[in-house]
Amino acid sequence: MRSGRSLRAPLGGLPLEDGEWDVLWVGRDGRADPVDTTDPGVHLSDRADYLRRPRSRELRAIRDAEGRLLLRATTVEPYAEVDWVEVPAPGGDTVTVRGVLAYAPDPDGAGAPMVTARQRGLDGVLEAPAELNGRAFSCAVPLEPAALLFRPERPHNEWDLWLRLPGGAELRLAAHADDVVGKKRKVVFPGTVLARGAGPVRVRPYFTAADELSLLATAAGPAGGGAR
Repeated sequence: MRSGRSLRAPLGGLPLEDGEWDVLWVGRDGRADPVDTTDPGVHLSDRADYLRRPRSRELRAIRDAEGRLLLRATTVEPYAEVDWVEVPAPGGDTVTVRGVLAYAPDPDGAGAPMVTARQRGLDGVLEAPAELNGRAFSCAVPLEPAALLFRPERPHNEWDLWLRLPGGAELRLAAHADDVVGKKRKVVFPGTVLARGAGPVRVRPYFTAADELSLLATAAGPAGGGAR
């Protein structure tokens, strides 16, 4: 539908395969022209509303380098979108995380929500209570157990974080809604040093190469090196 210089079209039901699609205006003469836009396509409030709905397909309007309008179609899976990470104050030993359920069905089933941390490549598993308020979640992730289970033969002990919903479904904690990719090299959280076992261990949250939220534990002594 065209109104003056504005165009409006319902595109949500299009059976598009994954990928980027050109948006064209086809005139009465049959000529197809690219549709230009000044809209960058990044609206965080709209994105938050969009990902709160259960879905397996995502359709995004984006602007390419030449200012043309594109549609990006993507197959998506449910996850736990992180919008707040609060590191401990001096002397504290918990990381507070808040966010919303993304693309997931409404929680259903018995049991209380939990946050689960799994030691990557090893056998450690940590659990702590989480809270659900509608589709919003919050949890306090304890760091002391990660320090107690630190394996010094592996300089970097990573702990991947999951939200377990009532009914048993698990969602990986991640941050994708802001379209900032590569957070691993852009967002650095301070670490907390806990004196445990054979020596002090530094534990901090960090974003992985896939923009998922994990914990990293490293030896805090002179030979322990820095966190990656």
